[in-house]
Amino acid sequence: MPQSGPANPPAGAPAPAVPTPVDNERVVACVQRLDLRFFINDEGHVGIPWRYVTVRVLFPGAGVLQLRGTWFRIADTEHLGGLRRLVEEWNATRIGPKAYLTIADGGVVRLHGEVAYPLDAGMSDAQLEDFIMTGCRLIVALIREAELHFPDPLRGGLEP
Repeated sequence: MPQSGPANPPAGAPAPAVPTPVDNERVVACVQRLDLRFFINDEGHVGIPWRYVTVRVLFPGAGVLQLRGTWFRIADTEHLGGLRRLVEEWNATRIGPKAYLTIADGGVVRLHGEVAYPLDAGMSDAQLEDFIMTGCRLIVALIREAELHFPDPLRGGLEP
């Protein structure tokens, strides 16, 4: 009688999950399975709105899947020092997400959180679900920390 195991799954058992290429269609199916609210923007990127942040699912280059969140609030350069300290502290004491600031021409300062995953081998559905949920939770944690440090003086609403 043959042994059941990784090489010989029992008859009728689902096939083992294998990594397959990730694209927007798989991301949409994933967020639907996770029962997350989402939208698709004009550039075709999936967006996942949370209370303080919208997380975008991006494919910035060959073989990379990225989640990038931008805090809804915006700051002036007068808050730059405090935001820099927050970002430096966050990046020095946590493994993710990567926190960074951008400054637009008008002196508008934005806080971002970002996580990335190499896609060369693809992802199973379970890996994709874990990456999206964990990445979103990490980004939301960063933005909640910013809300604690800067609850009112910054412009912008909290609802998507």
